Amino acid sequence: MWLQFRRRLDPLHPYCRIVSHTEAEVRDILLALEQIYRPSFPELNLRQWTGSIYTWLTHPLLDPQKSGRVLMDHLMKLVTTALQWSYADSQKDVSAKHLEAAAEQLTLRRDVIHIVDGIGEKKEEPGTSEGQTSEAQEQKPK
Repeated sequence: MWLQFRRRLDPLHPYCRIVSHTEAEVRDILLALEQIYRPSFPELNLRQWTGSIYTWLTHPLLDPQKSGRVLMDHLMKLVTTALQWSYADSQKDVSAKHLEAAAEQLTLRRDVIHIVDGIGEKKEEPGTSEGQTSEAQEQKPK
């Protein structure tokens, strides 16, 4: 992690960055995240999950080249998702249940497409009978 910061301060190559991390680097990143999120999670101990997090994030779907390195994007998605769910449950630390569910989201449901904006359930509009729908509802994207 410190190497990444040092490289960003390099006057010749300031935007050079480390794309993936070893297990030891993941532990250092989790320590930094503990300090960042301490105000919201007074008992936060992410480091205890380093081995599990590293294993989940080197899953063949997330590490197809079998490099044994963790992408920062995957690490942050997993941790922030688990922290959001733990915060919603008013917990003072991240729970194993939320970490496992977040890891599952990254691996098992990786190919699921979530529609963010689109036509949802059919709603009956005023002036239409039960078997009829409006033109807008009949025009579904394919």
